[in-house]
Amino acid sequence: MFYNNYDNVHGEDRYGMVGKTGDAFREDRRLNIPCYKCGEAPLIIAERNWMDTNQDDSQRYQIVVTCEHCGAVDQFIVNDGKEKQIGKLKHSHQRPSEQEIE
Repeated sequence: MFYNNYDNVHGEDRYGMVGKTGDAFREDRRLNIPCYKCGEAPLIIAERNWMDTNQDDSQRYQIVVTCEHCGAVDQFIVNDGKEKQIGKLKHSHQRPSEQEIE
């Protein structure tokens, strides 16, 4: 496997290789968005699942979040069709942003 270390920052780049981090939506981070079921914040990023490769060679990911209070599960897509395009949460219909990550 090819390994490249960019400025000692680890994660996956847009080609799925270890190196520079592409986005901040990583597992076990908090997303400051209220839950669709109980209205409490934050949501916890539980899973980051690779889906496929977009036309611009960016990697599309499904992000599964869960409510810290009631346990409700929701999901959204990162790089939805193109790089840096973030989809809406399936149940609450809000569009998360990297600024909402704690």
